Amino acid sequence: MVDQAINECRDALKAEPNSEPAQESLLESFKTKIALLEDTVALINEMRKGNDAGAARIVSGLKQKGK
Repeated sequence: MVDQAINECRDALKAEPNSEPAQESLLESFKTKIALLEDTVALINEMRKGNDAGAARIVSGLKQKGK
């Protein structure tokens, strides 16, 4: 979904390069992707350490973000 939003924003900016809403939307989409990647790395690290409670906390946070 995030990559789709990024692609749609890029397409909008190709059509209208000076569109502030499209620029802002692209920036927000990149921020969302970065946050998702950071959470993924944190989850992998907790699982690698065998910290089930830490992994569960991260998954719970991801579920909250998805609402």
